[in-house]
Amino acid sequence: MRVLHVASGRLYGGIERMLVTLAEAAGGPFEFEFAVAAPGRLAAELRDGGAIVHALGDVRLSRPATVWLARRRLEALLDRAGFDVVLCHAPWAYAIFAPVPRRKGIRVGWWQHDRATGRPLVERWARATPADLVISNSEWTATSARTVQPRARVTVVYCPVSMPSPATADRATTRAALGARPGDVVILSASRMESWKGHRELLTAAASLPRDARWVLWMAGAAQRPHEVEYQALLARDVSKLGLDGRIRWLGERRDVPALMRAADLLCQPNVTAEPFGIVFAEALACGLPVLTTDMGGAREIVDASCGRLVSPSDSQALAAALTEMVLDGSLRMRLAAAGPARAASRCAVPSVMRTLHAALADTDTVAA
Repeated sequence: MRVLHVASGRLYGGIERMLVTLAEAAGGPFEFEFAVAAPGRLAAELRDGGAIVHALGDVRLSRPATVWLARRRLEALLDRAGFDVVLCHAPWAYAIFAPVPRRKGIRVGWWQHDRATGRPLVERWARATPADLVISNSEWTATSARTVQPRARVTVVYCPVSMPSPATADRATTRAALGARPGDVVILSASRMESWKGHRELLTAAASLPRDARWVLWMAGAAQRPHEVEYQALLARDVSKLGLDGRIRWLGERRDVPALMRAADLLCQPNVTAEPFGIVFAEALACGLPVLTTDMGGAREIVDASCGRLVSPSDSQALAAALTEMVLDGSLRMRLAAAGPARAASRCAVPSVMRTLHAALADTDTVAA
């Protein structure tokens, strides 16, 4: 089955990590190619991994000519390549590009990576092109799919996550390179610099840890847009106000997040609003890293009491108490860590995800009216 994945590629986050994993997993019943609508890290990583990447240009809705030209490039690609299915990732890509395969009678699907409301312009625009299939990245996002595609069949396909092998030597090397002393409990935050990811809430909870506790916080992630630059500056000011300067290590953009996860002792991301799926949680569990996050959205489908802790949203006291417990109780962390890989595999192991995806696409054999 020849599948073309269409994505923006302008930023790099969970969607882009998933696409790279899909490219690595291609084979068997699948031939995957990728059409990317902006130059950047996604296109580079796909190419570095040997995937076929088609550049659609530097597409911006504010520049209609770039949209027109990108559609022409996609049309030419579909004419010569013979794809069975085109999957557009997120409403932006679907709204812009789905009409092209639809006009040609090629099956087209919308891969839903976030909760939909039907109100934003791109979602209303995406509604105008019927999809043959919606693939939702969690049960939670799936409940909103029909606000954009009221007649399409909806299937949940969790994000695939590679299950890394333990690497004790890598753990020690990474910790030493980043200044973690023997006996330090390393708390990891690994996300884009968006306020809804809960960085400020994490810093406040960390400030309540006992003064004699040995811990450090690694903040992995870099600002990609102007508002993220402002937000990161705000976080730096928070660190100083809370007296945490000696505890925080700003790591910036990293391409070795699995190594960081193997070297850390717990992942904490207390979201202010819900994660649609939360691929970082599955990646952490796969690395044997316990997770502390908020009890809402897709996180509920990944993290349970066997491998982490879920706290009520906006309950700062519960967050501080859970963080304190996990930092101070090494036996608890070991118990949660031991259960993580099996929990991640039950949701996100690549072979089972690929089987689910193949079944979903194979069953999509008619073009929507």
